[in-house]
Amino acid sequence: MRVLFVSDVYYPHIGGVAEHIYHLANEFEKMGHKVAVLTADIEGDLKPDERRVIRKGKSIVIPMNQSNARITSWFDLCELSRILNGYDVVHIHGTIAPTLPLLSLKVSAKTNIFTFHPTFGFSNLFKIFKNYLKHYFDKIDGKIAVSRTARDSIKKYFPGEYRIIPNGIDRDRFKAFEGIKNLYEILFVGRIEPRKGLQFLIDALPKIKREIPKAKLTIAGGGYKNMKLNIPSEIKDSISFLGFVAPSDLPGIFNKASVFVSPAISGESFGIVLLEAMATGTPVVASDIPGYRCVIDNGINGLLVSSENSKEIAAKVISLMKDKNLRETLIKGGLKSVARYSWKVVARDVLDFYYEVDPSLP
Repeated sequence: MRVLFVSDVYYPHIGGVAEHIYHLANEFEKMGHKVAVLTADIEGDLKPDERRVIRKGKSIVIPMNQSNARITSWFDLCELSRILNGYDVVHIHGTIAPTLPLLSLKVSAKTNIFTFHPTFGFSNLFKIFKNYLKHYFDKIDGKIAVSRTARDSIKKYFPGEYRIIPNGIDRDRFKAFEGIKNLYEILFVGRIEPRKGLQFLIDALPKIKREIPKAKLTIAGGGYKNMKLNIPSEIKDSISFLGFVAPSDLPGIFNKASVFVSPAISGESFGIVLLEAMATGTPVVASDIPGYRCVIDNGINGLLVSSENSKEIAAKVISLMKDKNLRETLIKGGLKSVARYSWKVVARDVLDFYYEVDPSLP
């Protein structure tokens, strides 16, 4: 089978969509299928599979959903049609945006699969353009959502049947190493942007240090320059900014931490980063938001805290650092949870869905 993945975002842009496509492509190739990725030209050096990537147009950053989204400035429909015609399945990722996803649906005469990744609330754009977009939406032969929250977000505007197939993690890369954890290290991994809620974790640190004086916070991830953080002078020496961390280095970063905290306030569909922490045997504290509830069973494989609540973040981190039995319970529950999220299983589910949608595929 010849499969073309289409997305406005891909490496070197780091994120769940890029990881999802990359690992699906790897697994499909192991099964003997031909795979390519159509995306924009994005600045950066992290390009692990450029041999199968087709880059057209430039990537433009626009503010959206308390974050920054990317769209592609490329509108050559003749060339796009020629590219798509070389494949049996056109598998689009993201949401229905007026660039590569929409244009691909416009010209594709192939089996069209769409995986919806974002979780969002009310959308003025979808409300205003719903009738216009329905024509394109009707060209989707099979609809996938990475979680219930992602499904419910898009289903409000475009009803229909959606197959939920979650994200996965690389179990060969993310695993627990023996004997290197720092009992006092708190870890945050993610882009530094408002919806990730990093400020609430920083606000929690003085409270944590009153109970655990040796506690320190490590922040791994790049961010846009307009994101300003308020860091009190008394905790500046207790915070380390690693900046962008290469994917190959992330397992070691997770393994050194005693607790991983993801204080995101919105826009999380699933939470791959939570699974990555669990797979390395790192206890998780995460915001009680719909996307994270798809992954976290409170008290079993992680602890949930109220969104935007630094006091509660501090209390949960303190309890984990002081209570060895609680840490061991969450570590055990986390390792058990990640067992069902291998990319091999996810890829097989996606491939089976292709054949369910179109049994005539090769």
